[in-house]
Amino acid sequence: MAVEQHLSLINQGPEVWNDWIKKNPDETPDFFQADLRGKQLSGINLQKANLKEAKLQTSNLSNALLNDAKLRKAKLQETNLQRANLENADLREVNLFEANLQFANLQNADLQGAQFSEDVLFTQTNLKGTNLKGATGLTLGQIESAITDKTTKLPDYLDEEMEDGFLLQM
Repeated sequence: MAVEQHLSLINQGPEVWNDWIKKNPDETPDFFQADLRGKQLSGINLQKANLKEAKLQTSNLSNALLNDAKLRKAKLQETNLQRANLENADLREVNLFEANLQFANLQNADLQGAQFSEDVLFTQTNLKGTNLKGATGLTLGQIESAITDKTTKLPDYLDEEMEDGFLLQM
């Protein structure tokens, strides 16, 4: 379960949390199975946080720092992750139905087995080096609106649709 002190601080908002984390850089945020549904957490620093199995539905995590975070099996339905940094994050088996990932950085993130819907927004989402093997619900149009490269691993059903040389190199 999540650390009570961490829950108390995050419930006071991103400014209080970010001030605390600056003063406690050696602390690893632990929100395992935490219920953070509907929270306004724009700009929050949750780098390296344990958010495994956390409930984050309808939360605002725009501009959040979530790089190297552990979000395995987190519930992210209708979550705003616009411009969030999720580089190297563990997002295996997450539910991202109707999430907003526009302009987010998912470089080298692990999204194996993640669940998407056709309503997920991917405009200019950085998927370079991202592992999407086993992910479901993605469309070719979503991938085409994102930034990918040769190291992006797509689900088999999309890999077959892709033309050789389609992936953008940037």
